[in-house]
Amino acid sequence: MSRLEEFINENRDSFDDEVPSKEVWQKIELAIPGQQSVIVNSKPAKLFNITALVRWGIAASILLLAGTAVFFLYLKRDLPAVNTANTTTGTTSGDIAATVPEAVPEVNQIAKLIVLKQEELKELSKEQPALYQKFTTDIHQLDSSYRHLKNQLSITPNKEMLIEAMVQNLQLQLNVLNQQLNIINQIKQTIKKV
Repeated sequence: MSRLEEFINENRDSFDDEVPSKEVWQKIELAIPGQQSVIVNSKPAKLFNITALVRWGIAASILLLAGTAVFFLYLKRDLPAVNTANTTTGTTSGDIAATVPEAVPEVNQIAKLIVLKQEELKELSKEQPALYQKFTTDIHQLDSSYRHLKNQLSITPNKEMLIEAMVQNLQLQLNVLNQQLNIINQIKQTIKKV
């Protein structure tokens, strides 16, 4: 070891007791190019800009709302209007016969039964008008679904599946009408007992 190093090691405590002033450190930092001031800049650096994040969030929200609006406008335009004013279950036997000929007798039979049950329900409506109104609302909903399926018959490529859905809808209408007639008959019986 050299004499200088020995002197520094022996007198280290006396050398380390003082710290250079801020001005000295600033001059040193200015002399070093590309270095940021550590002492002068006491705030920690930001990792991201919050206002930019908020702006991107707003832009994404607007884009999402616009996309949703366009989707629903497009969807609404493509759906055919469904009229639920009357409950006729007229079928296009020609379309059904061309696609699934074995389904025609079943569809016609169910349609006739539905018409009979609706007439029966109309006769009983005089005794229970509020109940009849509720029942017709249920049948209107099923009938509008049937008509929607019927409108889709000319458009859809899978006609067999659509005709099967139409038959199921007619069967459901018939079951609902039977249940409604049973309810009215039960009400009549309880009234007679009292």
